[in-house]
Amino acid sequence: MSVPAWASVLIALGAVAVVALSADHLYNRITRNPFKPAKKHCFITGGSTGLGKSLAMELIKKGANVTIVARRQSELDKAAREIETCKINEDQRVVTISADMTSKEDVVRALEEAKVKMGVVPEIVCTCAGASYPKNFCDYTLDDFEYLTKLNYLGQAYVAHQATIMMRDNNVKNGKIVFVSSMLGLLSFAGYATYSPTKFAVRGLADTLRNELKRYNIDVHIFFPGNIDSPGYVVENSTKPDVTKTIEGLSPAMDPKDCAKALLSGLYSGHYMITTEFIGELLRCATRGVNPSNNYFIDSLLALIAQPVGSIYALFMDFVAKRAK
Repeated sequence: MSVPAWASVLIALGAVAVVALSADHLYNRITRNPFKPAKKHCFITGGSTGLGKSLAMELIKKGANVTIVARRQSELDKAAREIETCKINEDQRVVTISADMTSKEDVVRALEEAKVKMGVVPEIVCTCAGASYPKNFCDYTLDDFEYLTKLNYLGQAYVAHQATIMMRDNNVKNGKIVFVSSMLGLLSFAGYATYSPTKFAVRGLADTLRNELKRYNIDVHIFFPGNIDSPGYVVENSTKPDVTKTIEGLSPAMDPKDCAKALLSGLYSGHYMITTEFIGELLRCATRGVNPSNNYFIDSLLALIAQPVGSIYALFMDFVAKRAK
């Protein structure tokens, strides 16, 4: 009994897909260091609220020791009590450090203090501190640009720089630096002139260090979440222009606990670029450049979908912006 030509084509395509997926999975297992946070010192900026606090709680559940950093000591103490309830053994430690990530001196002090208090240098570093104040471009002051550049970009660059030196000088094995960008580090539109550029800058830094820090066996990852239900998101919505709200549409904020779990899932999978939702995946695949794929076959398929969808969305954004009052 002969097989129809169309069936032969489908079988051949299926076989190619299986081989491609299997090869990609094998390559990832061979080339990517496993994520094992148990007993590791995890240093988290922006750790008193939102994603940072939720990430600390999830890491504690995995057996890690955690240092959380934020400006207000009262908020840190409150967060530490919540994090402590998630410990799986009595040997785990939660350290708090009050510091301002826009200050070079505070960044250096915070990392040194974390080393002294924990007795070991940070081995996993997550830069969660950041903020967004959407406005129309002409409504910003020049100081607004400077402040968010310091907080959202330089704050992460300072921490990564000092942490890398510590890991290198102390021969940390399989160290990790996790940058936090945003979906607005993959696209941008009206209202985010001070925020989005800083998140694109974080992407550029992460892309550079993903390659450069291989020499020290330090893995670099970057996270692109959407809206996160946090105190910062409430502040963000208080200044958001109508044109921005219209372009964003119905974009519900994600629970920070779910956001932290999505980040950890990406780390366990060894992904460099990590997202939280399907739209984020489309944007990642459309803008991945020469960075590692999460799954070459699926990423290629999503990229094909993302290009025409992105073109249509760009037309919509331009239409809304042009008609804005």
